[in-house]
Amino acid sequence: MEIDLDSTIFCPQLLLCEGCRSATDELAVATFDTPVGVYCMTLCPACTEGGRWPVLSWSETALRVGDHCEHLGIDLDQAAEARAQEA
Repeated sequence: MEIDLDSTIFCPQLLLCEGCRSATDELAVATFDTPVGVYCMTLCPACTEGGRWPVLSWSETALRVGDHCEHLGIDLDQAAEARAQEA
């Protein structure tokens, strides 16, 4: 089974941008690859293009990686294996 860790099809889109807290019709979910795994976040176009998003602690990053795995219907081991195959 091929796993696309950047897929956001099942990720919830929040009502506000997590970068600037604005509400716009153009919000989208983006993924971020970190040393502890891939996670998703809702951002507006201005924050995405400007590279502005919240800096997360390692513990919050780890929790978000786990949440993203749930969105994808996989566990952390499957995510780690998919990342290794991408490298």
